[in-house]
Formats: sequence, structure tokens, C-alpha cells
Amino acid sequence: MNINRSPSPIITEMPNELTRDIDLASPAGIVDRLSQSDEQIINGYAHYPSLSDPKIHSLIDKCIERVFDLLRFKGNAKIIIAGAGTSGRLAAFICRQSNKILVRAGNRLIFQHLIAGGNTALIKAKEGAEDDPLLGVRDLQQSLRGVAEALYIGISCGLSAPYIARQLDYCMDLNHVKTILIGFNPANQARNTKIENWNLTFRQVVKRMSAHPRSIILNPIVGPEPIAGSTRMKAGSATKLLLDVILSLGIIRSKILPTESYRLPYDIENPLDNIRRVIDQYEQTRLMTYHHQDSIAHLVKLGGNALRSKRHIYYLGKRSFGILGLIDASECPPTFGSEFGDVQGFLEGGWNSFLGENKDDGYLGPEHRFKLDDFCRHIVPRLAPDDLVIGLCDGNQTEWVDPYLGLVIPKGAAAVKIVIRRSGENIDQSNASLDIQLEQDELIPNYLAFSELALKLIINALSTGANILAGKVYENRMIDLKISNSKLYSRSLLLVQDLMKVNEATARESLVRSIYGVDKPNEDQLNATISTHISKSQNSQKIIPQALLLATGKFNMEQATEALIKNPIVRSVINDYIKH
Repeated sequence: MNINRSPSPIITEMPNELTRDIDLASPAGIVDRLSQSDEQIINGYAHYPSLSDPKIHSLIDKCIERVFDLLRFKGNAKIIIAGAGTSGRLAAFICRQSNKILVRAGNRLIFQHLIAGGNTALIKAKEGAEDDPLLGVRDLQQSLRGVAEALYIGISCGLSAPYIARQLDYCMDLNHVKTILIGFNPANQARNTKIENWNLTFRQVVKRMSAHPRSIILNPIVGPEPIAGSTRMKAGSATKLLLDVILSLGIIRSKILPTESYRLPYDIENPLDNIRRVIDQYEQTRLMTYHHQDSIAHLVKLGGNALRSKRHIYYLGKRSFGILGLIDASECPPTFGSEFGDVQGFLEGGWNSFLGENKDDGYLGPEHRFKLDDFCRHIVPRLAPDDLVIGLCDGNQTEWVDPYLGLVIPKGAAAVKIVIRRSGENIDQSNASLDIQLEQDELIPNYLAFSELALKLIINALSTGANILAGKVYENRMIDLKISNSKLYSRSLLLVQDLMKVNEATARESLVRSIYGVDKPNEDQLNATISTHISKSQNSQKIIPQALLLATGKFNMEQATEALIKNPIVRSVINDYIKH
């Protein structure tokens, strides 16, 4: 495998041809394009190895064997799953689910998550933390203290996060730690730019891993995201699928649960066939979910109406469904440049339900208070027409949400219930706005892997579609994202260059002008480090939309700012001004 030549563009950053005109589509058209894009998650993209590829299945089986080894180890063992942004949130989510299985089996807890920026980043994004390799190694050293054997699973969808690269490199020097890297670019597309405060690039770490006896690189290609670079969507869904399969089948193979406690949907003697069948069930989940495209499109329409009216979308949930709502909401500000409260999640039990007892970070501020009681106390009095409140329910329990939705309706806000039921759950759901019944059994009782994927697809479509309708997307590019780390700075530069068809120097100058709010940047501003640009960007609004206008040569800073105040839909502003 040649990992020294870097083709361009990078797959996880590319615009997807299937969604090129998604910004001009109706709600139904938006959902249809998302469905077409999500088909690539399992069925593949171009000639690259996909989740349906037997070679990928063999790698998954090796990962399952590593989990099995740790579960059977008698000494002090730990499985650490780490990521930044969406990857870190999914790591926390999967560790929670897996530890609950171990509790029911009477086993010691061995799963631990790491997220760049710490647990507060689970709710309010701290994406700049992913650029810090020193933080990465400090977090990992603390987690490995006193551990006899460990498995480290690092997730970096674009093979780009310095936080993860440093942890992977550190683990390869430890004989008692085995490593797995999960990502969705070819190895030769791993980021090759210099990492501040370190002497390696991510690509150099990948090259080292490819020859390392205790390392596995698991990187099926799921294709470009429907909204370019938004790896919370397809790559996030593929991350969840892979972790579900690896950990669930590792637990089943270890026999820590009695065989009669679950119905095995496969032949336990044929591991590769098991993996293929389980992945096929995820594909059936996707098909069943998008069978309800009209209902999902109705939710997108309601969400778009809320955000265009400067109102809000609220998720209410319990257990894993409520956590998925929190995760979806937390990803909207860094993705779309939205305000924290535009999309917000609330969870029964708050922090204690998410991370366990004595983990409550509510003292940090209102953004970190997300119990259902907090919704009643702080949100309900402020509800207004055009707000959208959504109850997220699994088929075992749905009536719990009715009293909360009953508080919403008198305020004139839209009240919606989404229900995901499994085979055999035939309770009456006539009052649900979206009611999906999945036919496949879950791999392990009370581990709702398929149901959770269905819900993730729905709420990703809802929040993404709503932001598209609110003018946050140009073609299928995010144009109002917050520049909070080096990855997003690089993405912003390429965005200006590509959309406005200008050279790199013009794009860079336009971006710097917007960041510093000047028409003629000085030498210090032009030559500042990326981290300096990021720091200066933190309290600024509309940086990329302004830079796009500046790059046309038709606007100065004052004119660009005024134009966007009058009409925040950038494509419309650009078209009007360029025509004249």
C-alpha cells in the first residue's frame, strides 16, 4: 500500500455529487438526497473498499478478537475509545452502552472514553482541543495508569486529528497496549501537515501503524458527506456501526452473557459470515428508516420553519435515545455556526444518566443543565409559536413524553413524537408523528443498536435539513461554520478558493480580511500562525460568508457586513451582486 502519494481532493472533505443542489431542494428533496448519500455507508463509494468488502470484514474480525482478549483477561484491563468532536461523543455513548452490558453480566467495567476537551465537550463543542497533541498524551497517560493490558481505539474520521495521532503514536511504544485506528479516508489521504507542538504528521503515524505488529487500521470508505466535511453524518453513522459490531460481537464471543439471554442471528462458528449478516441488518435498518421519507420531510419542514423564524428545536429523551438527541444538538454550532440554543437536547437524569453518578457538570452554566426538569423550568415558559419540541421514544416506553408535550401545545409550539419500535412491539402509537417498526432483533437485549442508528439518521436529517432551509449551506457546503481548529481553518480556506474560483493567495487574503475585520491586512496578520487565526475568530460572526463576498472583488468589509445583515442567504447575495 502506497501511503506517500496524496491524491486530491480528500474524500471526507469532498462535495458529494448526489447532493450538489441540496440547498435549492424542498424538504422532501433534501431527505431524498440524504437517503441517496447514506446508501454509500454500506454499499460503498467508487472503487474503494466498503463495509461490504470481505477484506474489511477480516479487519473487523481482528478487532473483535482484540476485544475478546481484553474481556477474558484476568488482570487489570481497559478498553479506551477516544475521539474529538462527534467521534468523542460517540466514544462516550458506546462506552456507556457497553459498560451497562458488563454490569448486567456481573463483570468489572473496562470501557472508558476520552474526548478532546474533556466531558464538557460532550455538550458544548471544544473542537480546538483536537489540535493539541500534548493534551492527547496527558489524557491517555492518566487513563493507562495502573493498567496491565489495554486496547486503545482511536477514531479520526478524516485521519486528521492531532489529539488522536499523538495517542496512537504513544501507544505503539507500549508493549501492553494494542491499537486500532478507525477512519474513513484511504491511508494516503491522512493529513500530512505539520502539527503544532509535535514533530510528526498524522500520515507519518499511519505509516508507522501500517508496519506495527500490534496495530490495526480500519478504514472502510463511505464516500463524501452529504454536506461536505460534516463527518457527524455518514462517518458518524459508520463509526457507531463499527463500534457496535466490534464490541457486541466481542462480548458475545467472550460468553460473559449466557447464550439463552439473546437470540444469535448468525452461526457462531463462522465469524466472517456473522459480521456480513450483522452489517446486512444495518443496511435493512437504513432502508426501513428511509421508507418513511415523507414523515421525515415533514419534520425537516417544521425544523426549517423554526430556525428561519429565529426559534428553536428541542429534543426530549430517555436513556440512549435522549443521549443521541444531546449529541445531535451539540454538533450544530460547530457545523453550521448556529447558536447553542438553536437546537438543544434534554435527557431524563441529565449528566448522571449520561455518564453515571457524581458526574454532574451543571454548575458550569446553563448549557450544561439538560435534565427534563430543566426543560420544564427554563424552556417551557419561553416557548412560542414556531418552536419545535420532539419526544424521542423507543417502543418499550412512549407514554412518559406525553405530559411534557402537553406543556408545549398550549404555547402554540409544534409537538412531535418519534417512536422506533422493534420486532414484536405492537403497542398502539397512533399519536406518534413518526412511527417506525424495525423487523430485526437486536444483537444483545437492551442494547438498541439498530434502533439507535434509525433514530440517528432521522435527527441528523432533521437538524441538517432545518439548517439548509435556514440558509446555512451553499450548494452542499457549510458556509457559516465556526473556525475552531486547524482542520476547519483549512476547510474554510479551500471553501473560499473552490466556491469563488480564486487562487489560494486571494482566498487566504479574503479569509484573513474577514477574520480581522480589515480591508488591508498587515504583514503580522497575513503571516500569523493558524492557532492565532483561530483565536481571533472565536468571537466573530459570518467569517466565511464575508470572505466569500470579499473574494468576488465586489465588496469591502463594510459592504459585505451590511449585505449579509439584509440577506443572510449568501448564495442569493452573491448571485444578485455578480449579476449587476
